[in-house]
Amino acid sequence: MNANFPDFSSHEAAVTAEGHPLLKVEFSLSPDCIYLQGHFPEAPILPGVTQLDWAIQLAAEQWGTAPSVRHIEVLKFNDMILPNAKVTLTLERKREDCVLFRYSAGERAFSSGRLIYPEATTTEGELC
Repeated sequence: MNANFPDFSSHEAAVTAEGHPLLKVEFSLSPDCIYLQGHFPEAPILPGVTQLDWAIQLAAEQWGTAPSVRHIEVLKFNDMILPNAKVTLTLERKREDCVLFRYSAGERAFSSGRLIYPEATTTEGELC
């Protein structure tokens, strides 16, 4: 899938205290965003599949990870992302085969999870 990202108002690459690559992007979800169309007509929200795709594709652009994942762990959708929401998407590359993502607004968490890539060499049950 070719991601159609929102307009990022900021794009910050850094490194965590543990030495992991970190990326933070901020955007305001435009009411005319193509991904809001039809989901749902009376009360539009940003679909979870779009949130996953943006995280996967942004990690691929930033760090050259695969454009698809083997599986997703601890996936949580805590709150809906509505039109005009000001959102921060944070990606942290914990290992070569694992990226954490989080959509938030300040302390408010919208969604989060771990992206595990095809080249994963971990054993079942091992966390990144």
